[in-house]
Amino acid sequence: MKNGLALLCGTEIPSELVFKPIARLAGLGSPLYVVDGDNSFRSYLIARYARVMSLDPRLALAQVQVSRAFTCYQIATIVERLSRQVDTAGCVGVNCAGIVCLGLLGTFYDEDVAWSEAQRLLQEVIARLKSLSKQRLVLVTVRPPSSKARNRQGLIQTLMQQADFVQVTQLEPDFQSPTQIPLRLKAGK
Repeated sequence: MKNGLALLCGTEIPSELVFKPIARLAGLGSPLYVVDGDNSFRSYLIARYARVMSLDPRLALAQVQVSRAFTCYQIATIVERLSRQVDTAGCVGVNCAGIVCLGLLGTFYDEDVAWSEAQRLLQEVIARLKSLSKQRLVLVTVRPPSSKARNRQGLIQTLMQQADFVQVTQLEPDFQSPTQIPLRLKAGK
């Protein structure tokens, strides 16, 4: 895997595009750092993919350090801390092979955060991730905003413009989203 800022964007991002590379790098003994912005980190997938690739799942899991963020301010703080570690030590941890940001924009879609503040924070985060990506792979996943936060769609465009590689995932044509089946109860029975 090459250095740079890679962006995976879509409503459904296949797990093998994210967790399989994590398992491969970590299973070969390379430390990775995961910033989880949408509570989508799944350690069992890393273990499963490591086993499939005949790698030690315990080693793979031991090489992954996870930080969860619940607000865009926490995301910004975590990325700033990673950036500072690089500035002072020349690396994130020991020979960090990559940084994965899961659901980076999920917390930026929060309507309680002013649009200008979300934009400012995102610009800071992107600048730091771009700097970090000069020495290692930085993989970012994002989902589009919900219908309530459609006015935040511009945040994805901002991130796409700065990424070195962008892949937008689409649902298969024959795939249909599950629909709610109406529940009908007969009175008196």
